[in-house]
Amino acid sequence: MTFTRGVTPEEVLARYGADARTARLLTRQQAAQLAGMDRPDGSVLRAGQLGDWSFCFEDYGVMGCMPGPLSALSRGTETFSVLRGGDGMNGFKCWRDGQCAEWFEPGAASTKPRPPHPWWDAVQERLDATGEEYPGLVPVLEATAHHTGVVLDTDTLDGPLLTLRLEDSDLTPDPPTRLQVPRPPAGVRLGPARPGPPLPPAIGQAGNAPTTRRTHGVRVEE
Repeated sequence: MTFTRGVTPEEVLARYGADARTARLLTRQQAAQLAGMDRPDGSVLRAGQLGDWSFCFEDYGVMGCMPGPLSALSRGTETFSVLRGGDGMNGFKCWRDGQCAEWFEPGAASTKPRPPHPWWDAVQERLDATGEEYPGLVPVLEATAHHTGVVLDTDTLDGPLLTLRLEDSDLTPDPPTRLQVPRPPAGVRLGPARPGPPLPPAIGQAGNAPTTRRTHGVRVEE
């Protein structure tokens, strides 16, 4: 599930890589028919709007946690991604203007991001308040609702939302990684230049013996 500020549901679907013109208003039950096992790899996206925020929900899919869509969704705004993994691993990501600002697995200290990490702090505060060892995603959803001022409930998810199926081949690709060329710090000496091999004697010269040539009538000693 993703939340994006200040864009329409149609624009959300487009930033995932879909053609929003093919979306239909379907209930959750109707949308399940698009997730057949005989179809190519992909996901069913369902988008809606709550206040200033648009969301996109996947019952069975992970497109909303991939760098390509998140980079596109957050362009000029901010996007939050909440993942409940089928293997029990959950995740939260915050992207701003095409860049990942925070990423962590709720409750896993090993994934604590570098400071500043306001989302980690907000979620951890709620985790500590529950006193539960495995509270799931409830603290994450509470922190997200507090920030956005909206609550996405099951009635909204079960009702009609803009729905389409997006194949993996059409998903917005990951942003290109920039090749960083290291530069020496300013003011650091690179060391003296090493002398190269001695030049061979010029034609007509014997070792270092001086030669005489004339240039426009001027006698020059070399």
